[in-house]
Amino acid sequence: MMLPWGLLPHLSMPVLRMVVVMVLTLLVHPAAGSAAPPVVLCNDEHFPLSYRDDAGRPAGLYPEILREAVRRSGVQLDIRVAPWTRALRALETGEAALGGAFATTRARGQWRVSLPLYLARIVAVLPQDSTVAASRVAELKPYRTCIVEGWNYGPPLDSALADGGWNLDPAPSEALCLRKLEAGRVQVALVGEAGAQRLTDSAVSTRMRTVLVGLELPVHVFWPLTVPDETVRRMDVALRHMNEDGTLGRIVRRVIEP
Repeated sequence: MMLPWGLLPHLSMPVLRMVVVMVLTLLVHPAAGSAAPPVVLCNDEHFPLSYRDDAGRPAGLYPEILREAVRRSGVQLDIRVAPWTRALRALETGEAALGGAFATTRARGQWRVSLPLYLARIVAVLPQDSTVAASRVAELKPYRTCIVEGWNYGPPLDSALADGGWNLDPAPSEALCLRKLEAGRVQVALVGEAGAQRLTDSAVSTRMRTVLVGLELPVHVFWPLTVPDETVRRMDVALRHMNEDGTLGRIVRRVIEP
């Protein structure tokens, strides 16, 4: 940075000293005037899609995809994991973007929605000896069902809920939904297929079964308006290229498949 020596003769000494101090401060601390990178929060209890590893770092499919998109786009993002309900509140207040969410008409009207990170299949998890028989979400209506708070399960469940009469028991995470099921507090847990396969230990999984109920939903980043448009645009460009060159598929296979 060039010092504005040409201005010196025209400034009084107090003003001159202030200008010199400000310029030297920026030279020594160039980041002092720059904004902190936008924060993206992913669910910290959504293994294997997003979680906190043994060292406390963000891990799983969504952080992996976001880090690669950051590398390609050249933008700066602070990728973290947090409890799902806290991440939702941070999105609503504009403090952080939300990584790993299902888009809805309401969401698209309130926040900017990224290109898809992943196509998630939602399944019904039941005890092995359950008599529940369902191939569509609407057929689960008679049963006490756990859903994840803040998730939107898409048009099929929205339309099924419209007529009322559902017996829903929300939980803050997939893991807690499955624990409720294991404890017999609910009859069905509606969770992601990847989580259903990996969250339960081997002893429990032999007592559970999964049923496809016709739900496949793309997963996105929700960007609050506090994030610069250029950041959102460059991340979408990176995600598009990652999809076209097969990188997204390779990351999914590496992280999700056993």
